[in-house]
Amino acid sequence: MTYVLQGSAAVALASDAAREFAEAQWLTEDESARLSIIVEEVIANLYDHGGVTDEDEIELSFVSDPDGIRVVMIDPGTAFDPWKAPPKTARSERGGGVGIDIIKAWAQSLSYRPSTAGNRLEFLLPIHWES
Repeated sequence: MTYVLQGSAAVALASDAAREFAEAQWLTEDESARLSIIVEEVIANLYDHGGVTDEDEIELSFVSDPDGIRVVMIDPGTAFDPWKAPPKTARSERGGGVGIDIIKAWAQSLSYRPSTAGNRLEFLLPIHWES
C-alpha cells in the first residue's frame, strides 16, 4: 500500500494508514501500536525538524515481508538518517525528545539515501509471523 501525505493532517493520516495496514496483516495490538508510533514519529519529525512544509508531499509505503513490515518513506525535507542520530534524553518541559530512540529500539534500518529529488528511508518493523 502506498499513500501520499500532505499538510496538517499528514501525521494523523500516516498513523491511520499504519493501523489500517497492520489490521489487514493481522498484527497484534502491540505490533500495530509500534508500527503506528514509529510512522507517526518519523512523519512528525519531518514537519517539526526536517523542513517539510504543508505544500510538500511525503510518500509512505507498507509491504509485508517474511521478516516483518517494510516501510518506505520518500520526502523532500532536509537530509537526515535517524539511525545515525545520537541518543537523546527526554526534554522535561515538553515530555519529548526520545522519539528517534524509540524508532531505533523497535525498528531496523534497511537503507537511507538522500538526494536532490528527496530522501528515501526504508526500515523494517520485525514481526514473528505465526505459521
